[in-house]
Amino acid sequence: MSEHLRQYTTIVFGFEHVLRLVPGDAWENPSPCEGWSARQVAGHAMAVVNNVAARGGVGARVDAFADLDDFAGVNPLETFRAIRDRFLEATDRPGALQTPIESSLGEMTLDAFIGRMRSDTLVHTWDLARATGVDETLDPGAVSVVYADYISGVNEAPRTPGRYADAIDTEPAFSEQDRMIAFTGRDPRR
Repeated sequence: MSEHLRQYTTIVFGFEHVLRLVPGDAWENPSPCEGWSARQVAGHAMAVVNNVAARGGVGARVDAFADLDDFAGVNPLETFRAIRDRFLEATDRPGALQTPIESSLGEMTLDAFIGRMRSDTLVHTWDLARATGVDETLDPGAVSVVYADYISGVNEAPRTPGRYADAIDTEPAFSEQDRMIAFTGRDPRR
């Protein structure tokens, strides 16, 4: 198993943990992603994991920005468990991680793509937790890796409309998680 896959699998299970905690009446709450409800954030994050699996040969790719309510479904946790299983199947085969794939980020191996997608899934896990009032604590190892990627420029957060806003200045007392979240234009103090 590669480092990217270990980290992403941890993030995937962290996302599932947050889904499990979401109260039934919180799915329509507004999220830190402007214009998206908690259900839509969940649908987007699920679509990203789905597309990792599809690029690994299990399932079909979907538009990660379209029909997010429908993609998350009435029971997002149940919906995600099927996606998680496809992700595990796609990545748990000999040579799967070295499969060359095409993406909007260019041509790369599935392993490299997983390394790039970990930030999206991790940050949207926080978005979902924040929107629904559940525990926002992310895996510290995943936070360290994603934040290091951001500040080194390896995985610069896209600063385009509909994506990440400008980074928010942080105070020295901020935790590493809060600094990572602030880097994506979200204010962890709110």
